[in-house]
Amino acid sequence: MYKPIAYEITETINFTEEVKLFRIKSKINPMPGQFIEVSIPGIGECPLASCAYNTDYIDLLTRNAGNVTSAVFKLQKGEKIFFRGPYGKGFPIKELKGKDLILIAGGTGIAPVASLIEYIEKNRKDFGRMYIFFGFRNENYILLKDKIEKWKNKFDFTLTLDKKLVPESNLVCETGFIQDIIDKKKIDFKNSSALICGPEIMMKCVSEKLMSLGLKKNRIYWSMERRMECGFGSCGRCQIQDLYVCKDGPVFRYDIIKPKIDNEESANEVKT
Repeated sequence: MYKPIAYEITETINFTEEVKLFRIKSKINPMPGQFIEVSIPGIGECPLASCAYNTDYIDLLTRNAGNVTSAVFKLQKGEKIFFRGPYGKGFPIKELKGKDLILIAGGTGIAPVASLIEYIEKNRKDFGRMYIFFGFRNENYILLKDKIEKWKNKFDFTLTLDKKLVPESNLVCETGFIQDIIDKKKIDFKNSSALICGPEIMMKCVSEKLMSLGLKKNRIYWSMERRMECGFGSCGRCQIQDLYVCKDGPVFRYDIIKPKIDNEESANEVKT
């Protein structure tokens, strides 16, 4: 589907000054890890992943970080928003069945992981143990608090903050970077797969930590949104070597995407 269609916004939720959730009435239900292209006529498009797995609505966790998202931020309940899709290859559900899962996300990168969690909730018998790590800058940046409270009661859930602003508060969390907290769980990696979304530097650090603990590269998956624009591999902006993030991803196995990123970075260093 290449033509944007108008959908009604049924609810908006402000999380921070920079992040807002838009609930949109739609029967389209992207698979966890897929994305849609949200558009504002006359301004442009941007890729966003739903943080819900639901046949009645799509939840767009949106950071005000550019021309399109700035325009989206001005929309109110009852107004129309345009999008097309879904696009891309999401999380490898078939390969994950029967596995213990380590789900790791930071900031608005929790969106595709949240939709995967909701998928797993609906198909719980298909998966093994669940370890979830969500990281945020501090208490003021925690997103999807209601869902987090629910998931804490259902899964092995760890909330991490880079820094706790109020040390004496009753908030149950770990302080520090996710990669420094993971090994506290003493996870058995023999039948585990890890799925990660967030800033690339965070994903790299976490992946290196997981491998040092015994998880193989081909059991680690990255969800990326690097420079995606058209959504189907035509414009080439998201190309990393011979791969397109929008078409071949945005979910990649780490052993496949890492050498592509390394080669790209090496080539850029030579140019400079």
